[in-house]
Amino acid sequence: MSQSPSSNPATRQATSTTDRFHQEIHDLRPWYHDFARLGLQTDFEAPGGPVARVREALRLVALAGWRILSGNRVERRDNLALRQLIDPRANSHRINQRHKEDVILPLTEEALARLSDQGVKEPACLDLFCADGYYSCLIASLSPQVRVTGIDLDGQHVERARTAARVLGFDRLDFVIADVWEYLRQARTFDLALCTGGLYHLEQPRALLALLRPVVTGFLVVQSVVTLQTEDAGFFVSPAPGWKYGSRFTHARLAGWLEETGWEIVRQERNELKGNRRLDDRGGSYFLCR
Repeated sequence: MSQSPSSNPATRQATSTTDRFHQEIHDLRPWYHDFARLGLQTDFEAPGGPVARVREALRLVALAGWRILSGNRVERRDNLALRQLIDPRANSHRINQRHKEDVILPLTEEALARLSDQGVKEPACLDLFCADGYYSCLIASLSPQVRVTGIDLDGQHVERARTAARVLGFDRLDFVIADVWEYLRQARTFDLALCTGGLYHLEQPRALLALLRPVVTGFLVVQSVVTLQTEDAGFFVSPAPGWKYGSRFTHARLAGWLEETGWEIVRQERNELKGNRRLDDRGGSYFLCR
């Protein structure tokens, strides 16, 4: 059976060796996820009140100006860090992370436990849209025997993921810079796949669920933003309201796509992503499928 991160020996070991400051982690800021559950500091927001935040914002502005004058490119992470300091709403994803992992974690634990009961000793796991590798590392903390492949198109995210895995001592994780569509068309099979946070960025989310079906031999954990404006089982729009890309759909529409593409829904959950203000972005849907 799987263990919670607080009781898992690998997690305890990671926590005991990574609760100190790491310069290389700091240099890769801003991090999309907070790795505190795994004992790794990735939250480097300016401490103190408004004065400290203004000072740090001015420092970043000066740094960006120096890079422009010297002919160097302004790094995307500097822009993001500045945005987080100026606009507290930029950290809505940190608020949402707590709501998401409260559901994703037990669904993943259940999938790993079911695989163990089926005699799968070293499950091969796929983490789509892995970003900075947080859930890949979380899987490794739950079951040290797993091998995880994380896929993301953003090279900076993949650099962060590789660094976090190395610092945490997870040596059975592999992160690949790739387009998920191209990767899945030539992928080997996996016992478990996570698709957490990517579907609503796509114009054709149903097609991705269909493409995943022959690749996953065991279980699929899905999480997506869904609209709360309606519960219409047929609702789907692309691009997403207020966006120039992506899509929006209802919980019922997502459940229908899963069944239509050959997945059996084992468990489904819903909650609100309270870091998002608009009803179009506030719904959270979660599925464990096989």
